[in-house]
Amino acid sequence: MPNKPRIRPTMPTISMKADSQRGVALLTILLLVVSITVVAGAMLASQKIAIRRSGLLFDQNQLLQDINAGQQLAVTLIRADAKLNDTDSEQDIWAQPIPPYTLGGHSIDIELRDEGSRFNINNLYHNGAVDTAALAVFQRLLTQLNLEPDIAVAALDYQDADSEVYQDGGDENVVYAQQSNRGADTALPNQALLSIDQLAEVKGVDAQVLATLRPYITAVPYYLPININTASPVLFAALVEGASSQQMQSIIELRAKQAFSSVDDVWQLPVLSSVKAEQRKALTPLLAVDSQAFMALITASDNATVGQARQRFATIIISKTAADGDAANSSDNNGNKNSSDANNANGNANNTDNKKPKEVRVLTQRLWAFRPIF
Repeated sequence: MPNKPRIRPTMPTISMKADSQRGVALLTILLLVVSITVVAGAMLASQKIAIRRSGLLFDQNQLLQDINAGQQLAVTLIRADAKLNDTDSEQDIWAQPIPPYTLGGHSIDIELRDEGSRFNINNLYHNGAVDTAALAVFQRLLTQLNLEPDIAVAALDYQDADSEVYQDGGDENVVYAQQSNRGADTALPNQALLSIDQLAEVKGVDAQVLATLRPYITAVPYYLPININTASPVLFAALVEGASSQQMQSIIELRAKQAFSSVDDVWQLPVLSSVKAEQRKALTPLLAVDSQAFMALITASDNATVGQARQRFATIIISKTAADGDAANSSDNNGNKNSSDANNANGNANNTDNKKPKEVRVLTQRLWAFRPIF
């Protein structure tokens, strides 16, 4: 019998196509799920970042509001004290420790100091002229601190309006070109200092010199007499040639019992009785029994979250001048008055301004991310 041809079974092609389509569909669904998960995760992370950022901005804004509140408290305190007496001394309410103010989870700390207790570096040049008496005091202060007195002239040249070295002559830019922190082709600013940190740009002043000077100087943008009721023995010694801070300690002990009510009171003391009349006349305009400027350090803290406390800092210069006076005029470096006329004008003002009503206002505010040296 002839052999019958074998019939091979055919593959189930329809079933395989269906399985393949189902596999593609599952893969597509998985990819969609993964994509949605990734997108959702990214959106959630972005939302968390946005919420965190909004929270931080809110906290920072709150801290800034706290600083402004502390600023107003400091101004109010000085205004209240100005109505109580015509002097500023360490017995006054502004000089006492100020307890922290708590506002919910926030706290405000205020520290006040009298800038009149320091030598104002901007007294060297004002009303368009060199103040020779102030220059001599600064030179003696540098000597008291075992620093080079030539720094005083360099600080003066940094401010004065001309381009010549004081007294010695010569181009300032050439003479001071050798200092490492200023290029030879960089002109001196020839303007008042805004901060004592700018002294780092002055020839002869490095970090160590600046650290030594810092407790005894300030940079207030107008003429600021030294307050004899708060000045240190070192600053008193700088008033008189050859004096020492140990000799001036008796002044500190005397004023602790009762504040000086006039500059003449200090000239009557035995330790200063040897000062000649001419020198007294030159120095008196540099002195006062009250202060025309204060510095406030304000610390705003967010203590709401334990272990994540945030702080912001601000230093505020508060002026306290005669209500009908203009302190800024004293810092005009473009005036035409000579130093003698300027000193006499300031001296007469100092004798009468402490009897007039005072205007207390914020002059400058500087924000810090860290606690500054105070």
